[in-house]
Amino acid sequence: MPASVPELPPESAGVRVVFTQLQVALHTLVAALLTLTLVSAHRDTAGEPDLPAVLAAVGFAGVYVAGTVWARRREATAAARLWWLAAVLGLWAALVVQVPEAAYLAFPLFFLAQFLLGVWAGAAAVAALAAVAVVSLGVHDGFTPAGIIGPAVGAVVALGLGAGVRALHRESQARRAVIAELVAARTELAAREREVGREAERARLAGEIHDTVAQGLASIGMLLHAAERTDPAHPAVDRIRLAREVAAENLTETRRLIAALRPAPLDGVTLAGALGRVADRVRAENPGLEVAVDGGLTGEPPAELAAALVRVAQEALTNAVRHGSPHRITLTLTGSPADSPTDSPTLVVLTIADDGRGFDLTAPRTAAAFGLDGMARRVHDLGGTLDVDSEVAGGTTVRAVLPLPGNDG
Repeated sequence: MPASVPELPPESAGVRVVFTQLQVALHTLVAALLTLTLVSAHRDTAGEPDLPAVLAAVGFAGVYVAGTVWARRREATAAARLWWLAAVLGLWAALVVQVPEAAYLAFPLFFLAQFLLGVWAGAAAVAALAAVAVVSLGVHDGFTPAGIIGPAVGAVVALGLGAGVRALHRESQARRAVIAELVAARTELAAREREVGREAERARLAGEIHDTVAQGLASIGMLLHAAERTDPAHPAVDRIRLAREVAAENLTETRRLIAALRPAPLDGVTLAGALGRVADRVRAENPGLEVAVDGGLTGEPPAELAAALVRVAQEALTNAVRHGSPHRITLTLTGSPADSPTDSPTLVVLTIADDGRGFDLTAPRTAAAFGLDGMARRVHDLGGTLDVDSEVAGGTTVRAVLPLPGNDG
């Protein structure tokens, strides 16, 4: 296929080689048949050049090469390509009138017509070119079976090859689309894994600092305070008091560091506010989806519990949008009281319910199920439970329950 036809995207080395070979073969065929035409023109005039035939041949070659180079630079519009084809066919017609062997140039022109005019218009053009070739051969040398069957068979073969090339083109485009989707999915997965890894490391560091440095500073402060109260008149009581103040200041800074390591939605807001940020982001990424946040807490849970609940909300919303296609998702945050309404909450409950497509919990694991396993592990590590209720007919509810620890400093 010449470069003057619309470019076919070479998505693989094999496809690129096929298209390049087709182009080279067609250009070579045109050159060979044009040379045959010029030789025949000299033969028919007893060695003397047939000036009209030579001019037509030179014009044909010039226009063909110019259009091929122009198209290779991708500067030609669709209209320009059609005008180029019309010029090539016109010069070919003028050449056919002079030299009967020029009719054989119809074979490469079959392919040009198909790829520049489309399927049906191209087929009609191929039939017309074959008819012109038959008539030309018949007028010059008389109508013979070979002169009729040759162009006709050539036209049929060209139509078949054209259909094959178009099928290869479609397959190439389909592969390119699949590859683009895979690359996009891999990029998204890699970004998500990096984000999850960063947040997991932040959460791990926050937990480690809380369980070691923060707890140690709190214990040091309590011990120093006890020593200060035991003997207020001790000569070193001022130093003890200073040490306790320094420990308290460092404990404050450590707690700020722990807070800074919490998930981004928790920066500067309460747990309910962080859930609102998560809901806002999901709404922005999915126009038309309604995401509501209800309820709240009278106090704030520890940082690790808040971070876990934010992660559960993010994963549950992602799974619902990706696999359930819901119209509405509701996040409900509540605190469960102990024995009486006046008691402080001992449990934090986060419920995410959607009205999308459900799934069979007993079916083989899917990407959503693996996400649920990750949420369950996160919740269980903090001593909580994760319950999932889903119906294939529609609707999924995820309920995370986390216990509130005592005030351990």
